[in-house]
This record gives sequence, C-alpha cells and structure tokens, in this order.
Amino acid sequence: MTAHRSIITVAANSVWVRWLPNALPAAGYITLKNSSDKRYTVTKLRSPDYKSITIYQTVTDAESSKMVKVDKVEIRAKGEFAFVPGRYHLMMEKPTRLITPGDNARVVFFLDDGTVLKVRMPVRTSPELY
Repeated sequence: MTAHRSIITVAANSVWVRWLPNALPAAGYITLKNSSDKRYTVTKLRSPDYKSITIYQTVTDAESSKMVKVDKVEIRAKGEFAFVPGRYHLMMEKPTRLITPGDNARVVFFLDDGTVLKVRMPVRTSPELY
C-alpha cells in the first residue's frame, strides 16, 4: 500500500504579487492545480516576508463590490483554484523586510492533509511584467 500524497502544482505564469509603495498591503495572485482524484483545502498561509497573509474574495452586486475575508479555499479534484484580480487574492500585510519590484515574496500554503507547498511569488507593479 502506498501513502496517498497530494499533487498540487502551480500553473505557469499565474504567480505574482502586486507591489504597492510605502509598505502598503500587497495582493498575491496564483493558480493552484490539482492533478489528483482528491480535493484539497488550503487551510492556512504563512510567509517569512509578511506578518499577515489572509484570503479575500471580491463580492460584487448591482451597486458595489466589497472584499470579504475567507478562512479557506478548496482545490477540487482534477481541477484548480485561481487567485486572480477581481475574484480572490492573498492580502499580504506588514512586510518584515523591504520588498520592491523584482523581489520574490515567499509564501507557504498549508493543506488539510498536512501537505506544505512553498512558493516564491515574483513582486511586480503589473501582471504584464513577466
């Protein structure tokens, strides 16, 4: 019997952090792909580069849009979960060091099965700067 292990990968060209000056909160974007037959849940986030990372969803109705904090997100079996502008993002607050465009922000995703996924997220002023 082999141990079941998650198969979560990062979609190419989906990873970046929108940099803002003066240590303002940054927004992180990434698409997580699941090639397994099991669904996974991102339950916690940490970073040595930010004191706080939380997940927010943009909710829009006929008159306005607002950001709503989300405790966890699910990556469906044989599917993906996208943190993209206008839908979901990682709110990255209180940098622990000077972060500027061209840097990489380190983010650790904790999954419900105990898997830890470490990602380096390029810091940019615009998504087009790949």
